[in-house]
Amino acid sequence: MTESGSSERFDRFVERLSSALGAAPEVREVTPRVPADGRVYSVVFADRPKSGLITGITYGLSSLVGSPAFGRELCITMRSGNREWAMVPAITVAALRGLCPFMSGMVIGYEKPYVEGSGLSSLLLGSPEPRLHLEQGINLAALPGRDADDFVEIVGAYPIYPSERKFFHARGAEMAWSSEWDPTNPLRPALV
Repeated sequence: MTESGSSERFDRFVERLSSALGAAPEVREVTPRVPADGRVYSVVFADRPKSGLITGITYGLSSLVGSPAFGRELCITMRSGNREWAMVPAITVAALRGLCPFMSGMVIGYEKPYVEGSGLSSLLLGSPEPRLHLEQGINLAALPGRDADDFVEIVGAYPIYPSERKFFHARGAEMAWSSEWDPTNPLRPALV
């Protein structure tokens, strides 16, 4: 696998996210499992989509040619000021890029809690946080409307507990989407 795109593509990605979210982000790099596959970034927006929330969106998954997740990036939104939450999807992409399709409905496990003080140690993938208004994804074509060959789907990444991971693996994730839970709360009680 090789990296597709350029710094221009990354700049367009950050620019279009900044425009959509109305803020300039902090960009943080994560060391990838396979350095030859290219860089992995977390584009971090504090107080977005509203005050008290932090949002992290990956870049590096959609730029990997031959990846089963080509054209897709992950996004997390948490009710926290801790920037480590915004890094969770990028850490996951850096570890599993090229091995995992990162499709909506998937459950991805991790060996320990993502952030100290929380028991959340897995991810449930689905639609991005609705308040971000990224359900339609991001068009990175140099001239929007003229070239639709560079469309990036944004997949929401929701931290879950080990008990939820086991339940969702066995029975599917429909219970999560139909429950009245707050997936942005890092200290929420487990659904199961």
